[in-house]
Amino acid sequence: MSTMTDAASLPTFKDCQQEHPNAIAQVLVCLDRSALSDGCLPYAGFAAKAFGAKLTLLHVLPSATAAHEPNRADALEAEIAKREADHYLDDAMGGLDIARERLTGRVAQGSPAEQIAAVAQEIRADLTILCSHGQGAEGRTSELGSVAQHVLSRASGSVLLVQPMSMAPIPPNRILVPLDGSMRSECVLPMVTAMGKLHGAEVLLLHVVTEPRSTAVLSTPQDMQLAQSLALRIQQNAEDYLSRIRVRLLPELDSVKTLVVRRAEERQALIDVAVDRKADMLVLAAHGTTCNADRAFGSVTSFLLSHARLPIFVLQDMPRRAVTKNSEPPRLSLSSRPPEVD
Repeated sequence: MSTMTDAASLPTFKDCQQEHPNAIAQVLVCLDRSALSDGCLPYAGFAAKAFGAKLTLLHVLPSATAAHEPNRADALEAEIAKREADHYLDDAMGGLDIARERLTGRVAQGSPAEQIAAVAQEIRADLTILCSHGQGAEGRTSELGSVAQHVLSRASGSVLLVQPMSMAPIPPNRILVPLDGSMRSECVLPMVTAMGKLHGAEVLLLHVVTEPRSTAVLSTPQDMQLAQSLALRIQQNAEDYLSRIRVRLLPELDSVKTLVVRRAEERQALIDVAVDRKADMLVLAAHGTTCNADRAFGSVTSFLLSHARLPIFVLQDMPRRAVTKNSEPPRLSLSSRPPEVD
């Protein structure tokens, strides 16, 4: 699910940092006091129950922008803002059906993306839950908000991206799991089992076979026939593969279905199937068969984070990477807007 690199230099499946459900022990929930970000709270409760994790609810206050020296009025205003944020987080924690000892509220100040990355690294968050758009973005359905984009570009663990316009129920009734045949993509299956067992969700395993298209280098009838024959063989093998996965790796789930589709474009096919099959959540690994170890997410995952309109749970299959304030992590191929506002 990404660009090609030297396979010998890549971590193996055993390096998948979240190979087991209990590997998600610390969850960071990003809140900006908007109705959009409040949509993260049901997912936070769901993750806490599915994985037995602790939750840290984070709200970032903006940095002071005045050029003059701070005065007593500024200090009073800052203290009022801090208390309001504390009350907001207390109310948010009170609305979660989670034991209070598993909940922590944090208020930070500064650039939202930088502060979220810093707190995630400090608490060693295994999962960061955030909304695709934040305060001031009501009604927007296009590309990711700038804060979400920059948080994702700095992510060192797994992420759950919530879509504010999604009507998907929590807990999900149907979970879509794309598999490309690699062990790397299969590292999500223990997590899927944990989520599916919580409320008996249906799991749909999906594999996309690339449909051959006529080009300047694939144009003769004989070549097209050969390509079509190979695609059919891959489709048959994929159906057998998903059946084996269902029996061997998902025996604890009551409802597991498999689907193999042939499409010209894999990434859009995943979105189309999610819509057609009314999936409530998309769960996949950050990388697949091909992998660029220098990027947090492969090309397919990056595309889905940008364009899918349903909640996406991305399990990070690479070892945790440190991100410092002055480092420049690779950006997702999305907007280049600055991270201060949505």
